[in-house]
Amino acid sequence: MKSEKFVSATWPEDLLRIFEDPLFANVHPRVPKPTEEEVVRDGFRVLCQWSSRHQGAAPRMDKRNRDEWLLARRLQGIIEDDARREMLRAEDEYKLLDTVYDER
Repeated sequence: MKSEKFVSATWPEDLLRIFEDPLFANVHPRVPKPTEEEVVRDGFRVLCQWSSRHQGAAPRMDKRNRDEWLLARRLQGIIEDDARREMLRAEDEYKLLDTVYDER
């Protein structure tokens, strides 16, 4: 077993080797929390995957479809945040960031 199975660049190699001992089979070093940017990018990838399955359409604000409505709210939040919108512009293959939602 190799230490590479544990994801952490901040743990010293000799400390990681301790976790290879069978006595510590259920003990693992803490995996670092994702950054805010990683969370936003992952959320946008989910939106793009949804859009891919729906012929490139943006999710609608349809409260009868809870999952689609939640995705639409997520997209609206990204669109309204200039920094996030520009950070994700290069990944926007379906032009989701150009979506305009009514203020109803």
